[in-house]
Amino acid sequence: SSPLLVFLCTRVTKATKEDQAKLENLLGFLKRTMTRKLYLRAMNSRQLLAFIDAAFALHFFDSKSHTGVVITMGGVVIYLSSRKQKCIAKSPTEAELVGLTDNLGLIELFHEFLSFLFGQILPLPIIYQDSTSVISLVTRGGGVTRTKHMRARVNLGKECFDEKRALVEYCNTKMMRADGASKVLEG
Repeated sequence: SSPLLVFLCTRVTKATKEDQAKLENLLGFLKRTMTRKLYLRAMNSRQLLAFIDAAFALHFFDSKSHTGVVITMGGVVIYLSSRKQKCIAKSPTEAELVGLTDNLGLIELFHEFLSFLFGQILPLPIIYQDSTSVISLVTRGGGVTRTKHMRARVNLGKECFDEKRALVEYCNTKMMRADGASKVLEG
């Protein structure tokens, strides 16, 4: 699904002329490109890469943040998601933490499933994150958490990475593939 369509569907309760124009632009794009074909190349790598990004307080009416996830294998996108977060984050760091921890189970499931399909244990999935604060929280622990809920998320992430069920690495915001799935990019 298109991040713009998801954004319009979750944000708009009373559409404006600007929202109408965005929707018409999106529908026009879909109509013009519906005959295009997607060609996938043979996988040269069995490394699962996940890009997770969050946009803080993106939704105007309820101030909820938005998470984008892109999972690739062999340079091919095998999963894309763009969703409003279920809880309200107090800061961009919390929004990134919520996005990361909400998707850890999914990434582990992909890893197990693909290992089963290939008949061998694949290399650990690498999760790319553009927030150094979140990487520090889930690899070193600590930090100030305002609620038991956020402390549990920090510990969930830390446990996952301590037990080597996945790896987390920094990704520059300009190289973050999930950026377009976490917010509407203008221009």
